[in-house]
Amino acid sequence: MLRQFSKYNNWANSLLLTALKENESAVPGSCIRLFSHIANAQTIWVARINGFEPAVTVWQVHDLKTCALLLEKSADALAQIAYPDIPDSRIITYKTFTGDSYETAVADILLHVCNHGTYHRAQIAKDMKLNNLEPVNTDYIQFVRLH
Repeated sequence: MLRQFSKYNNWANSLLLTALKENESAVPGSCIRLFSHIANAQTIWVARINGFEPAVTVWQVHDLKTCALLLEKSADALAQIAYPDIPDSRIITYKTFTGDSYETAVADILLHVCNHGTYHRAQIAKDMKLNNLEPVNTDYIQFVRLH
């Protein structure tokens, strides 16, 4: 199921990225900020899982081209993490940007990345609608119907 959610997350981010690019001149800054956050979070989690220092911060704002690059790289890395035969119980230790230390199962992190993206994509859809832009339907069931 984590593999399926990973595919869905990548599909939803790609679909939203296309819509943001098509409407770039009318997209409110709040949408770019949230989309950057989605890209940053994926990048940060990949770094944590692989034991590296993240190259971005949580709320760093990027242009759409940079978001696309970050999402592409992090999606590929997450797929590599999700596809091998790693035990769902593999635990990683990491620190948040506030300095708090945690231990979390990789499977829980992969599920979190998908949930996190869904949450913020919904916020972006709301902001798009409030700014007279057609929101993108990135519901999971849409993904399932198309794939």
